[in-house]
Amino acid sequence: MKRFPFFLLILAAMTTHAQKSLTLRECVDLLVKNNLNYRESQIQTQSATAQWQQTKSQQLPQLGAGAGQNLNFGRSIDRFTNTYIDEVYNTNFVGASAQVILFQGFQLRNQIQQGALLKDAALKNQEAILNQQTIRLLQAYVQVLTTQALWEAAQQQVASSQQQVERVGKQVAAGTVGQNTLFEIKAQLSNDQFDAVTARNNYQLARLSLFQLMNVAPDESVVFQPIADASTLSKPDFLAENVYEESAKFFPEIKSSELRLNSTDYQIKAIKANLLPSVSLSSNYGAFYASSNSEPNYFKQLDATRNGSLQLGLNIPIMGRWQVRPRIASAQAQRLLNENQLNLTKQQLRQSIEQAILQLNATHDRYVAAQSQVESLKANFGAAESRLAAGTANIFEYTLAKANLARAEANAIRARYEYALQHYIMDFYQKGKWEL
Repeated sequence: MKRFPFFLLILAAMTTHAQKSLTLRECVDLLVKNNLNYRESQIQTQSATAQWQQTKSQQLPQLGAGAGQNLNFGRSIDRFTNTYIDEVYNTNFVGASAQVILFQGFQLRNQIQQGALLKDAALKNQEAILNQQTIRLLQAYVQVLTTQALWEAAQQQVASSQQQVERVGKQVAAGTVGQNTLFEIKAQLSNDQFDAVTARNNYQLARLSLFQLMNVAPDESVVFQPIADASTLSKPDFLAENVYEESAKFFPEIKSSELRLNSTDYQIKAIKANLLPSVSLSSNYGAFYASSNSEPNYFKQLDATRNGSLQLGLNIPIMGRWQVRPRIASAQAQRLLNENQLNLTKQQLRQSIEQAILQLNATHDRYVAAQSQVESLKANFGAAESRLAAGTANIFEYTLAKANLARAEANAIRARYEYALQHYIMDFYQKGKWEL
């Protein structure tokens, strides 16, 4: 028997070790690793980077080498004598060529600038997607903590009603109260048990939503660590215009829209370059062998037939079926769309900040009011419980006081976590990054 408490300690330690603990920061790390929406934005960034590198590679000259083997028969021209012959013979060609664009209205340079801006825009969009998914995860994480606290509160209500059922049952047995009082207390216990089942289901659904957002298999052994207590958070004083002006300088959605808008300027310049002359330089060098030649040595024939050329080409566009100007008009329309998207993004950011400040103030006031309400109703419920035990209060007064207290405690729990959530969101708008 002396070893029994020690065995309980070992069992408790094993149970605690079996549980897995996840903090909010660790959940965000899992989100970065597994979330498919964020993964898609990473792939889009890789694609934009590859397209930019492909455009840069067009600055390099084109180099090539080739060889060919021909079999000639019937009437043909001898490659050496330029006379007609009628015999079967074979020829072999080897050569190399090079070509480079010297001037094309700075089209390539503008395309490279456009690609670089689109690559940077994709990087900012990737950051924006991660921020959006992090907000969703933060909301889901807080929802788990909220529903867990509500479930624990509901279980406490059940335990309290169970104690009352046992106490009133003893009073009925002693003949001090009527049987109807016990029936009413049991009815209250059934209501509390129903509320506890509902709270447990809400908690399980919240956990499932969080696991699905992280794209990991649900695990009942995982325990999510609490976040900062709302009682330790002060009520800051924000001005929406000041917060917006600072956020607009680094907010990734706005930066991405600005970069895309600037990229269309270079796109228009690149298209206009098709209206300007272009200059190119090309060269060829080769040799050939023919079995019809009296010189049988292969390499001597190649040495004797070496030839090359250097060509400077000028192309002046005169009429290209009017394809360039419609492309310019289309790119200009796209620029207007990008400009409108930038203004829309700024508008959404400003409105989101205004709503966040309003919600922060509202949740703070709700939290303070809920705390005060709980304190008042706790005192009221304690008095009703004492009067019921003394026989000076009826069961209706007791159940009403108990229901009011339960509702106030639930409101306080929700207000506490809503206030903490709004603090995280406003901190993000101020700093432009998550400090979890």
